[in-house]
Amino acid sequence: MDQKYDHTNQILSLLENKESINSLQIAQETNTNHQELVGYLLQLEASNYITTEGLKKDQLVLTEEGNTILNSQSGEYEIYQKVPEGGISMADLQKQFGIEQAPKQKQEQGEKKEKQPEDPKKKLFDLGFGNAKKMGYIKMEKGMINKVANDLPDKIKQELQQFNEIKLGSPQAKLLIERKLASISTIKYFEVKKGVKYSPKFREQFAALTTEQLLNGEWKDCDYKSINLNAEGEKISMGNLHPLLKVRKQFSQILIGLGFEEMATNQFVESSFWNFDALFQPQKHPARDAHDTFFCNDPELSEEVDTQLRDKVKSMHQTGGVGSIGYQYEWSHEEARKNILRTHTTAVSSKMLYRIAQQYKEKGYFPKKYFSIDKVFRNETLDATHLAEFHQIEGVVIDKNASLGQLMGIIREFFRQIGINKLWFKPTYNPYTEPSMEIYGYHPILKKKVEIGNSGVFRPEMLAPLGIPEDVNVIAWGLGLERPTMIYYDIRDIRTMVGPEVKVETVRSNAFCVFESK
Repeated sequence: MDQKYDHTNQILSLLENKESINSLQIAQETNTNHQELVGYLLQLEASNYITTEGLKKDQLVLTEEGNTILNSQSGEYEIYQKVPEGGISMADLQKQFGIEQAPKQKQEQGEKKEKQPEDPKKKLFDLGFGNAKKMGYIKMEKGMINKVANDLPDKIKQELQQFNEIKLGSPQAKLLIERKLASISTIKYFEVKKGVKYSPKFREQFAALTTEQLLNGEWKDCDYKSINLNAEGEKISMGNLHPLLKVRKQFSQILIGLGFEEMATNQFVESSFWNFDALFQPQKHPARDAHDTFFCNDPELSEEVDTQLRDKVKSMHQTGGVGSIGYQYEWSHEEARKNILRTHTTAVSSKMLYRIAQQYKEKGYFPKKYFSIDKVFRNETLDATHLAEFHQIEGVVIDKNASLGQLMGIIREFFRQIGINKLWFKPTYNPYTEPSMEIYGYHPILKKKVEIGNSGVFRPEMLAPLGIPEDVNVIAWGLGLERPTMIYYDIRDIRTMVGPEVKVETVRSNAFCVFESK
């Protein structure tokens, strides 16, 4: 029989006529290493042959020095043996232990005495000599060392020979611990009892029924392991969606459900023309300053746009139109061609409006609703709530009847579907929308109003150069993706959500983000 079954059967046999037995007794009776025995106990417990309860107790164990004395003699007894009947001087006794007396050096007046390193042999000798006096082996008389009596036994060795009978807390145990010949060690062991499937002999349990067992009939005499339906399956090595991606997906689904089409946003590098000029944002606007915008070096300038469109935008900036006087400054073609990392996704919306206007010339006007969710870039100072790159969500509605009231209704419905019902609108200024509104919502954690977006009606000065007819209105709104994600996942510092401080385990374990309408 396999050796492991020999051991398991020995354990079961010892338990047959007893209510319980501890693992230390089993190890002693079966002459088995206790650590190895624990493996057999776990196997039997898994098969319900036994049950175990973890126990522990303090035990006195010999140190390395204690074992050395047990097999030889104690240091104090060795000193005792070296003392002759007529006595011996300290210097002569030390010589027997290989300790030479250091010559005395004359010290000059005012000279500092150097401390000599301690001789390890002398240190051990001094310890043994002191213990020999304490144990009553030797005594000092008129500068000579004499034995107290002849033929005294090695008391320490005698104590160690009776080590297994010494109890914790006894004077003998305290003496050995003080001498560092023994120490207290905590021993962990098990109390073993019969389990629900106990049997004096172990029967191997098979994990599965095999074809061979069915054919030869062995299955009739076999035991099979029960199936643990609550056991977790093996973890699959796979990618995990970041919280931002989960929220982005749900926002997309909500907007698609409201009839919006998604715009293509896969162009991070944009020309200043589409990012600023086409939006009727003046070239001297602070947002174009290098402190807010990332400018590109290679290529520094973008390709030319349609010359007719360029001239219309230039004219609107310099002299105005559609009832506006413009900004009355010299518009720079080179400034408009500068490549940048887009600062908002409205650059995508301006291109889309231009394409819609071209389609209108061919097929006539038809209402459209678009949205975009993607990265934008600002030259911001990084802190707990700001990043240099973040996501912007933008919605655009193109319709002859589009109005501020319709814009407020769409915004209320979108936020209602992500569970925010308390909204406030505040008039504000934007270069390319008029009227414009900031959107505020009630923050349930901070217990106050917080700004959650911006909105407005695109200005005629922006729409006319793009070719949008005067009787068509365009309403738009936008918000960030990071802040709602931080609220729903209770993330206090945005730097722990993206970048090098992201914890992979957090990405793996974050919950599905589900927005409930209230």
